[in-house]
Amino acid sequence: MAKAKSRSTSLSATLETRLRVISMRENRTIANVMENAVRVFTLMPKDLRDRLVEMSADEKTAGARFLELSRLVLFEAARQRYAQASIALANSNGKVDEEMLADDEMTIISSPAM
Repeated sequence: MAKAKSRSTSLSATLETRLRVISMRENRTIANVMENAVRVFTLMPKDLRDRLVEMSADEKTAGARFLELSRLVLFEAARQRYAQASIALANSNGKVDEEMLADDEMTIISSPAM
């Protein structure tokens, strides 16, 4: 593994606060949150990065727009996992796949009784 290099950056007070809140909420270091953010952002195609930066410019609507976008992305990811599991089940010929049973990717949250 290559030696890590330290970088310096200046953040606005709003971004600094947001970074600290995420770090505390997720019990991660600030450096870890920043590293993950840079890793994900730089893996995206430039057109997508540009669009996300543009969307984030309006602080009043950015949160709601990103929430809706994240719902769409997470829905698509779940749909793909479901399709893969369906194919694996169809190909299993009724045999139980212990690895699939142990897969703990999904958290089930019960809703309160009405």
